[in-house]
Amino acid sequence: MTSALTACLGALIAGPLGALAGALLPPASRRLANRPKPEPPMTLVLLLLLVELRSGLSVLASLIEVAVSLPEYENLRRVSRVARVSGLTASLALADHRLRPVIAHLSRAQRSGASLSGTVRRLLDGELASEKARRIARARSLPVLLMLPVTLLMLPGLILALYAPSLLGMFEDLTGVFS
Repeated sequence: MTSALTACLGALIAGPLGALAGALLPPASRRLANRPKPEPPMTLVLLLLLVELRSGLSVLASLIEVAVSLPEYENLRRVSRVARVSGLTASLALADHRLRPVIAHLSRAQRSGASLSGTVRRLLDGELASEKARRIARARSLPVLLMLPVTLLMLPGLILALYAPSLLGMFEDLTGVFS
């Protein structure tokens, strides 16, 4: 129903192309609205966890606060609820591949009595180092990716700009047309 209505409205405003755009707009907007939201980066989760731990909260209270701060990270909310009831070790089974190392390190540090903020800080440093390595690798591959556009688009223009004056002078000497 809404597709037909927007198609008629598009036809009135912009003709056949407007009708086509109006007919395609509602399904596209529904598809965009139903798209899953991206999860926050793990560096943000670790940074918030570090702030909460350094403010004096316990591990479980810190996990709950971070889960409240990041409502789009559904798995963190589920893990924090299970950790509140059953403990960190029991919630390890529910953690996804991104959250599992964090929960495992926190559980181990809690059992051994190690510094929780130090553990989270080391995890954060490792995550930042791996992100930096990924960005450096991507930056190093950039010249290879740019080789094709540069050779196809810029090189002909550069050659034309360099040789055009001498070619025009040569054609003028040969034909005398440009004088």
